[in-house]
Amino acid sequence: MMHLLLLVLGLSVLIGIVRTMVSVEMRQKPSNIENEEKHHAILLIWGMGIIFLMLFIPYQAWKLAGSSLGWDGALIVGSSLMASMLFCLSAYSIFKGRSLRSKIPSL
Repeated sequence: MMHLLLLVLGLSVLIGIVRTMVSVEMRQKPSNIENEEKHHAILLIWGMGIIFLMLFIPYQAWKLAGSSLGWDGALIVGSSLMASMLFCLSAYSIFKGRSLRSKIPSL
C-alpha cells in the first residue's frame, strides 16, 4: 500500500514540477546575461527533480508489482519508464499550450 501511495505522490509531484517549469519558461525573457544565467539555473534545478522522478516512479512501480528479478521485472521497469516519460511530455505540452494560448491576444 505504501508503494502505491509513493507512486501517486511521485506522479503528482511530477505534474507540479512540470507546471512550475512551464511558468518559469514563460516569464519575461531575461534582458542581461546575469538574469539569463539565473533563469537557466532555476530550470536546471527543476530538471534535476524531473530526472529523479523519472527514476523513482519506475522503481515504485517495480516494487508495487512484486520486485521480480527476471525479465518480467525488466518489462515492468521499462514500460513504467516509458509511460512516465510520455506522461511528463504530455503534461508539458498541455501546460505549455495553455500558457501560450493565454498570451495570444483575442480578436
